[in-house]
Amino acid sequence: MPEIKYDNDAKVSALEAKYRGRDVEAQRRETLRHLAIQPGEHVLDIGSGPGFLAEEIAERTGAGGRVLGIDASAIMVRRATERNTRAWIAYTEGDALALPVEDASFDVAVSTQVAEYMPDLGAYCREIARALKPGGRALILTTDWQGIAWYSENPDRMTRVLGAQAASVVQPNVPRILAPILRAAGLTDVEASCHRIINLDRSPGNYSRGTAQAMAKFIRK
Repeated sequence: MPEIKYDNDAKVSALEAKYRGRDVEAQRRETLRHLAIQPGEHVLDIGSGPGFLAEEIAERTGAGGRVLGIDASAIMVRRATERNTRAWIAYTEGDALALPVEDASFDVAVSTQVAEYMPDLGAYCREIARALKPGGRALILTTDWQGIAWYSENPDRMTRVLGAQAASVVQPNVPRILAPILRAAGLTDVEASCHRIINLDRSPGNYSRGTAQAMAKFIRK
């Protein structure tokens, strides 16, 4: 897949810095609000990355719960594991299309910024449904990469840049097509909401600044 490969510590450090920015922190707070984690719940974080979301989930489950983070990057798993101080969080390397978990073993599943990299959204959603206990709930957060609106003094170039960036993911418009795929996977009570990120400058810590830097690196390749 054409996404950024987090295969060295420098790339992971850059991603961690972006995830500590105020825009992604606000997105994480909104994600946690929707999840409404309860003490003692078992939670699966698919694409757990540096583990920031898993750590905050674990604060809410308490020691009576369980949080398992799964990520495709061995370095991500190592970094998150090294940071972890809670016995009820674990991280493991794994594939979102073949989750290394037993059937019906989690109350909650969450997956942020993963769906757009999945070549088979149906298989991805079926794996989430398989991991959930009866009555369990899932949250999938993904970007509509074809819905980004940026102003540029050179609109033709901006159009080309955004077109090239959309090619960095397998599924650039998941929010538009996901609901029927979820229902077909057995996740029938489907709701949707939108979290907007609006930046009026390129100050340190905002999402647009970090995304522009990542875009530039990808397009140069």
